[in-house]
Amino acid sequence: MACVAAALSSGCAQQTSESEAQAAGNGSAAAASPYANYTQAVRAAVQKTRETSARTVMKTEMGTTPGEPTHTITAKGAHDFARNSGTVNSKVEDVAEFDLVLTPERIYVRGTAGTETVPWSYTGRADAKVQHALRAPGNDPAHLLRQASMSSEYDRFGTETVAGTATTRYHAPLSHKALVLNMSKEMLGKSEQLRDMLGGEIPATADVWVDKQQRAVQIRLSMNIPGAVSSTTTLTLTDLGRAVKVTVPTAEGALDSDAPLAG
Repeated sequence: MACVAAALSSGCAQQTSESEAQAAGNGSAAAASPYANYTQAVRAAVQKTRETSARTVMKTEMGTTPGEPTHTITAKGAHDFARNSGTVNSKVEDVAEFDLVLTPERIYVRGTAGTETVPWSYTGRADAKVQHALRAPGNDPAHLLRQASMSSEYDRFGTETVAGTATTRYHAPLSHKALVLNMSKEMLGKSEQLRDMLGGEIPATADVWVDKQQRAVQIRLSMNIPGAVSSTTTLTLTDLGRAVKVTVPTAEGALDSDAPLAG
């Protein structure tokens, strides 16, 4: 596994004629599968959340081989999904802290890393790429919602309480297309290399918690290759529908940057 780690830091019966039975058997497999209904429910719930706003907490835990420490990144903020904008405060344990402002066109960032202070800078929203598996670029919660909605074969996992709210949890394999969504060229290459080494799909999953209003209120994406590498990101959304105020740094006070996005 060392090479893998290196590659990716009804009531009454009725007789049915043979022809009728055959016709029923030739129906859509998706329509006959319970996964289709669950997947439809999850996608509708995610879309409903994407049409509103919420307070967000995103926690990413990244690990490698057994015995090595797990690194945790926590990002708290507020996001207006309908307007594709929001604010985030991101902490990389006790090592660094960043403030981010997301607008439809740009991601602004400032913060501290060790003893260094980083003034406001920005990068184009379209230029922000995934640098680590299952970690959203720029701590953008909308990215995780998109990934969750790209998977199919959702099954009902049970009922749970999330942030004091009763929910239904759904679980599915995370599709490869969703896993590599918006990855940087380098990270995409590593992911394809890892896929070849494993001889099949990278083991990743998606969990979505849906409340009684049929909104997605929590998303969890996980990848675990025993003995090699793991990555889990959990996004919890509260106060759905509450207004979000976004103050954009002035152009004069922020510098354009082509460096990989921090935070």
